[in-house]
Amino acid sequence: MSDTAAPRRLARIAGFALAMIALLWLMALLSAWITRARLVQDAQQEVAALREGKPLWKWHLRGPTDLVAGRVFGSATVTHGADALRITSHEGTPFELGLPLETPIDAAHWPLLELQLHSTAAGSLSLIYQTSESSAACTATAVAPIRSKQTRLSVDLKTASWRTSTGEACSAPGVVAYMLRLRMQVPADTELKIGDVALASPKPPILPAAIGADTADVSLPLPQGGLGLPELAAPVVRLPAGSSAESMVGLRDAVRAECPAALVLPAGVPLALGHDGPVSAWWDWAICGLYLLWLAALAWRQRPGVARPWIEAIAIAAGPLWLIAGLRWGPHVSIPGVIAFLAAIVFAAVSEWRRRPVFWSWLGRSWQDWLWPLLPLPVAFVLMLADGHGLIHLDPKHVAAYFGWALLQQWAMLAIVMGRLRLTPLPTPAVILITASLFGLLHTPNGSLMQLCMLAELWWAWCFIRSPRLLPIAIAHALSALLVESGLTGHLLRSLEVSARFFL
Repeated sequence: MSDTAAPRRLARIAGFALAMIALLWLMALLSAWITRARLVQDAQQEVAALREGKPLWKWHLRGPTDLVAGRVFGSATVTHGADALRITSHEGTPFELGLPLETPIDAAHWPLLELQLHSTAAGSLSLIYQTSESSAACTATAVAPIRSKQTRLSVDLKTASWRTSTGEACSAPGVVAYMLRLRMQVPADTELKIGDVALASPKPPILPAAIGADTADVSLPLPQGGLGLPELAAPVVRLPAGSSAESMVGLRDAVRAECPAALVLPAGVPLALGHDGPVSAWWDWAICGLYLLWLAALAWRQRPGVARPWIEAIAIAAGPLWLIAGLRWGPHVSIPGVIAFLAAIVFAAVSEWRRRPVFWSWLGRSWQDWLWPLLPLPVAFVLMLADGHGLIHLDPKHVAAYFGWALLQQWAMLAIVMGRLRLTPLPTPAVILITASLFGLLHTPNGSLMQLCMLAELWWAWCFIRSPRLLPIAIAHALSALLVESGLTGHLLRSLEVSARFFL
């Protein structure tokens, strides 16, 4: 018996290791596949906008939150309007509105700044731009008059006279990545309404009739290094074949820092010009409704024992996966996706309150319960020393909130999902692998983060099976993640953002 036990154990360990390596590889493939699809989708939307003459940079000003810092700089009051921002000047002195720059803008090829506005009195408009945080701010004073009762205003940024605060001449704005402000001056008690602000071009860029798999103005990487982008408004730039998700997004950002309107495409992927547009929001609502009905039916049929642990585990994981892996968590959050996520958490809490099929508790009872889950912390520290940077300051509110977020994640994954999986005929190693894989997928499409989270959750799942104490694992999770966020993000690990926020 002892002669065969050792080889069998080695075979199980080797099988577990091979399965783990395969899952890590599949996560990298999934991350790259989603990123390539997203780059193609973004390029399709840009081509469609250019062909239809729509602006690539447009600001819909409706309330204070649409401005930098959520307010006006100066003696004026800003309020929300149905179709325009409402501003009331108090003293007749100049006030400024900062336009948020989520991505760099190309004011060289799109130099016409167009505003929808209405003023109850005459005034003047000045402009301020700052290319980067380290560059000097340039101001164009009184570039256009604001007339009473007018509805539109257009300014050519190329013909304006730009100067620094010391009076030195500035060139007209090109690529602006840091600041663009409107400075307005109208008499006291004047009400000013500002709607949409956009950049337009007097000469729309010429696009190729078809963008095939080999069409490119620039193919990266270049032998001599650097980007070497041509002087085109919207060049087609091809990324290197076989690039990781982090590499593709990093190169995209580098390209757009020099040419914000560049069409950045993966290698060997054609661009379909007949873009059908985004999927209707009604599909999201329909799927969300069906998911809620499914959860309600499962809750109605629940009994003291868990008769279908597989079904409950899938039902609880489906909502968060649909929100995150479905790229519904981003600058424009999907409300059906958030509802599905919250419904899954509520269903899990109600199910656990009715009956707890697998024992677990919150607090550790021995020093081993608190010490073993901390093993990923020194691993994160070593990674930071090898590929990181000096620790950056994190907001205390963010730190405090993350401890709660880590506790929620580990409760859902270990106590709820893995608790159901342990009631299935699956062997314990398979339960651990599935739990860790689901945890990794909840960080889609951030490939490196998916892999790190899967490896960490493998360890924490083993710790939880060994000693089912939740709080020590949640604390270890939060400490490890905060250390990574503070000292490792920016290179191997681009960020801790997941879902559609990864592409920001």
